[in-house]
Amino acid sequence: MSKFKYSDDELDINSVLKLNQDLSKEISVDKELIIQRSKADANIESTIKLLVNLGKKAEVDDLLVKIDEMKLNQRLNRNLKIENWSSILSEANNRNITSVVLEDIMTDEEINQSFNEYNEIEAQFSSKTGIFNKTDLSFLAVATALQVLKTLLFPYVSKKLGYGDSFNPDDRLAHNDKSIEAEHREANNSFRDKFQERYKSGYWINLLYQTPPYDITAGSKDLGINMGGKAHRMYTLGHDPILGWLFGTANILTDCITFNSFANHRVSRVDPLTSKKKMIITAEQVPLTMMFKECYDMCRADKLNLPAAIFAQALHYKSDIFTKMGLPVPLLSSFNENFASKLYDEHYDALCLARDMKIVGASFIISKVIDIIITLTHGLFNNDEVSKELYEVRTRKILLISNSIASSSTIINTLITKDLRKLDIGSVLNTVGHLFTDIRFIFKIKEEFIESEISNSLQKELDEIDYLFGHL
Repeated sequence: MSKFKYSDDELDINSVLKLNQDLSKEISVDKELIIQRSKADANIESTIKLLVNLGKKAEVDDLLVKIDEMKLNQRLNRNLKIENWSSILSEANNRNITSVVLEDIMTDEEINQSFNEYNEIEAQFSSKTGIFNKTDLSFLAVATALQVLKTLLFPYVSKKLGYGDSFNPDDRLAHNDKSIEAEHREANNSFRDKFQERYKSGYWINLLYQTPPYDITAGSKDLGINMGGKAHRMYTLGHDPILGWLFGTANILTDCITFNSFANHRVSRVDPLTSKKKMIITAEQVPLTMMFKECYDMCRADKLNLPAAIFAQALHYKSDIFTKMGLPVPLLSSFNENFASKLYDEHYDALCLARDMKIVGASFIISKVIDIIITLTHGLFNNDEVSKELYEVRTRKILLISNSIASSSTIINTLITKDLRKLDIGSVLNTVGHLFTDIRFIFKIKEEFIESEISNSLQKELDEIDYLFGHL
């Protein structure tokens, strides 16, 4: 039983190698070929002696020198029959009934020698791409110092920019502020007038002016649905800054309300008991597939229905985002309602997230700028002792190590102080990027280097075979 594991392709290769080995052994012990070779060698020797006895020694010596020179550059040039892989594999499998493993082809000594050669190649790669020299260590020190300094300054700079802070409701307008309503009405009028000049009036005008169904809470208690009262925006996907573009628009088109649990209910605009105009969430559940089917039907009924619904959704975003309740952090309520509720109650909304993402993005860009400066400067010190690819491996090692140290420092600082606002997320994201790209690049170059060295070794063996054929 072999101590190695093989894929099906590797077993096929082993089988073919075993076939070649067996054929080579058969040739090496073929008595008829040995006798013919011996006779040919004897004839050559006797011919040389005869020419020397005839006084042609100088010419013979010159000829032997020319032959030796030709052998040095000679390549195997024969009209060989090249068989396809399937036929070779079929012949190999016919000879080898059982699976062929390395131990069937090589001795333990040969296997150990192969591993030793592989280890030597790996050692060569490590030597050529190692950064334990004065220049690379200097760059590593500078890169690490810059990245760590940036992570240490991050908490102080970000604090001045309000990173992680909640907003003050007193600084914002009420949801029914007259200025918001006036701006809302003016925008709707402008959209209506612009398209009414070219197209006839239709239901699309109602979509502009009527209250969006996801802005209603009446009827939710009777259905056992908690909408959080004034915090109802967190529980409806129509108010989600990302999902709302899909679900909010669909709700406007179909008079449905989609909750953060993805439950979907019909909204009635008429009280079924009094027949008066009153929006209320009904017990009628509408599958999402049916809602989107109704959206499709609405879009086909009038080509302005969809643009009007999207415009109404965008305008609702605009009027809600700067109010005292703001808009919830996108996506979060659908995956972690408790955490989303905690943030919303603490007045941390979508605008706060947008501000913090800009700060994180700026931090990420600064880390990248430092990387670019180190990369370009380090490249100037390449003295062509190694290839460009191997030198780039050294550069990437410097970047990977420096960023890892910087990210570790900001994580440790955050854990010690227990203050998440001190975590330099931009630096961490940059490090994660290096972990994915740099490690993959290093392994790719290493694999190519090993394959190149093995190829060179095989080429030397092929040259020896060519030389041997030159004596035939």
